[in-house]
Amino acid sequence: MEVLLLVCYSLLFLLFVYKSGLFATPSVSRGIWVLLATVKIIVALTYGWLHHEIPTFYDSGFYFNEGNIVYSALSENPMYYLQLLLGRNNYFPEPEHLCSYIDQMGLWYDHTGYTIVRVNAFFRLFSFGYISVHFLFFSFISYIGAFYLYKFFSSVTQLSEYLILFLIFLIPGIVFWTSGLHKDALVFFNIGILLYNVYQLTMRFSKLRAFIVFIAFVFMINVRMYMFLVLMPALFAFFWNEKSKIKSVYPYLITYGMILLSLVLFDFVAPEKYRLVNLITEFQSSFINSDGNTSFQIDVVDHSWYRIFLYFPNLFINGFIHPIYSQCITDWCRLAAIETILLCVVIVFSLFKIKWRYLLDNSIALFCLSIGFTLISIIGIVVNNAGAIVRYRSIAVLFILIGLILSSLKISKNH
Repeated sequence: MEVLLLVCYSLLFLLFVYKSGLFATPSVSRGIWVLLATVKIIVALTYGWLHHEIPTFYDSGFYFNEGNIVYSALSENPMYYLQLLLGRNNYFPEPEHLCSYIDQMGLWYDHTGYTIVRVNAFFRLFSFGYISVHFLFFSFISYIGAFYLYKFFSSVTQLSEYLILFLIFLIPGIVFWTSGLHKDALVFFNIGILLYNVYQLTMRFSKLRAFIVFIAFVFMINVRMYMFLVLMPALFAFFWNEKSKIKSVYPYLITYGMILLSLVLFDFVAPEKYRLVNLITEFQSSFINSDGNTSFQIDVVDHSWYRIFLYFPNLFINGFIHPIYSQCITDWCRLAAIETILLCVVIVFSLFKIKWRYLLDNSIALFCLSIGFTLISIIGIVVNNAGAIVRYRSIAVLFILIGLILSSLKISKNH
């Protein structure tokens, strides 16, 4: 039954890509889109297989199992299922009629984690309880996001369409980590929808697109809050730049400078429990205090902006260099370490190819680098687990690579 479902859903996935007018692009044939969809399917099923074979992939099982718990309410009372699927979570006192389900779910008390549980509880209606089918569904969602990222970058850059496709769909670390039963697939989907529609809004206002952008922001907040915080200043600077005639670098410098200054000043006047530096320390401590076979020592920020700025260079570099090959004890870690080495070589080489006088007036390059390096900064400051870093930085790598490529081209904001 499981194999039959996988075959049927895969064929439906490919048939939709081939027949739907959505994928009718002038420069890329339907056959290419079907081939890329096949790649996503294969990668998703590989991810699902690794979930069973390697203990470090067990997070996917948490989301799936708790989605099953929500689904189980359907047989008792459909309204219970709908309340668990669509209602509030993480509040007290818990609804008495739902306690038998809530007591089994640790993620009900995790705002963003429970969003993934909701998605799995919905997919459970069609999966017949097979986790492999959920991996397939998540890969399809990711594919839609990747497609809209392609449309965004092909609209705002003069890069070859096939280079964009390669960067989005075929770099192993990007395609793999955004194809699993994890937040990253939903983030990838959301970023694609969001960026494409924001760009369209800069061209011509539409109430429908504005509504889509609003929903995308709300969804991002509920899936991965820090991605919302990463995207907002970059999108603001991008929109400002599109509507102004000043040099492209100024909106980004002013936006990020004002945000950083505001965050530090806020912590000087805010009550202790609301200070951002305490929240950063709390997130870092949660990783430091978690067991992991790829964990490493990290500079502790300890409720101090001074320590964040002091240790920032080391923390920032951590987001790029881990996992370190000599510290790996498994073949999977060594494979990730080899990709990390290649990534670092490409980035270092690209830094020497940057045409700085072009970069300062290249809005989309600044946009991509702002997102990528901000995301790497957050990861480096907070995370001390190499396995987590590899997954979290996958989206950052895409934006950094595209930003670096664009930084070597003579393109102005008025190209």
